[in-house]
Amino acid sequence: MYDVTFIGEQVKSPELKSLCIEADSLLECRGEIGNFMLRYNNGSDQSVKEMTKSIVINLKALRENPLEGTIDLKNCLDELSEKEDIIFIQDYEKISPAVVNRECLESVISVKEEFQDTEIYYFYRSMRFIDDNDSLFEEARKMGIIFLKYEMENIEITGSTEVNYQRGDLDLTLKGQIITAPQLKPDEKIKKVARQLNIVMEDNGYIQSENIYLQPTLTGKRGVYSLAGARGPNAYSDLDLEIEFTLNEIKANIDGVEALTENRREVDDQKCILCYTCYRVCPHGAIEKDEELDAMKINELACYGCDACISHCPANAISYVEEKATEKNELSLKVMMCENSADTAFKKIDRDQFTDLDIEKIPCASSIKKDDIFSYLRKENSRLLVLGCFEDSCKHLTGDGRGERIVNEVKETLAELDMEENRVEFERLSPRMEEDLNDFLLRWKEGDY
Repeated sequence: MYDVTFIGEQVKSPELKSLCIEADSLLECRGEIGNFMLRYNNGSDQSVKEMTKSIVINLKALRENPLEGTIDLKNCLDELSEKEDIIFIQDYEKISPAVVNRECLESVISVKEEFQDTEIYYFYRSMRFIDDNDSLFEEARKMGIIFLKYEMENIEITGSTEVNYQRGDLDLTLKGQIITAPQLKPDEKIKKVARQLNIVMEDNGYIQSENIYLQPTLTGKRGVYSLAGARGPNAYSDLDLEIEFTLNEIKANIDGVEALTENRREVDDQKCILCYTCYRVCPHGAIEKDEELDAMKINELACYGCDACISHCPANAISYVEEKATEKNELSLKVMMCENSADTAFKKIDRDQFTDLDIEKIPCASSIKKDDIFSYLRKENSRLLVLGCFEDSCKHLTGDGRGERIVNEVKETLAELDMEENRVEFERLSPRMEEDLNDFLLRWKEGDY
């Protein structure tokens, strides 16, 4: 089990046990905060599964040169002739984010130091004075760099070496090497990762890009965070602070995570029609398909309690779970009966002798859930008997073989934990086997099973 898995670039943190995987290699994500299962391709023919407590999406933004043929900010200048100027253009078509603003100022200062006798012009539409941008701007002005503010109608780029600029009384034609600030764009991989993690994206292709003040790296899914180019261009401005916040959040959750809402919600697999409406409307990615039940299920720790799933479910299959309180040391004997076999037989016997049994009628033995069995067996002195029908008589689409398999898996787990595996049992009978049912229940009461 890893404390955190980075998708994209890894952030070093000696206190956390971490894993880093490429975005392209991610195949599947299941689970909830504290217990995510990631399946990914590690370069071999077979996929690998790993468990992790939290996930950080840390992908770089793509850099796109807005003016074809001009020099990208990252590239070196060609040799200059005596008559050539150096022209920086920031905010072309779209206002550059603050991090690009800073990169341009640092670059123009570096270029001026190398080409001290060359005239350097810096065209901009907006100067973003955050962090140390203001001091860089003042330093550049003192070095003699000429700053010219423009709007798109003031400037015309001719080819890759000429700029025409008109504003008020100014009418300039400059020739030289043009250096352009890049536009930052979201990587296409972000969309794929967001879909696999069931995270809501914004229309601009980023994750939570506008949530820049309070807990900015949180996503709509608890335990999943976004950094840098995954969150948006603004993330780069305070990246160190955002990394610190994220790592502190992860460390705080290492020892265990509590549910955010007191009321548990569950999906009735007998009503669920697998329309995926709840999956689509949940803003927190707290719902996924339960492959065993062939129905949807709610990850309790990921649920924020907004109840969007309940209000949108067309089959009314989602409801609150009412907790039943029992005395700590009270003997708790539960019997789950198939309504088409055991319950029919139960109506034919003397039921007064079994009033101390907690008897529950169920649609089919295949409807039982492993988690519910373990939850019940956590109570002291608790035992559970599941009564299903014969497979050939079962009216369920897939038969009740799954119910017996679930019980056997629970028994195996109990044995591995050195616990009494006979605390849970499975039996089959028909509606006409009332005598056998009477015997089953008496033996179950007496513990002679």
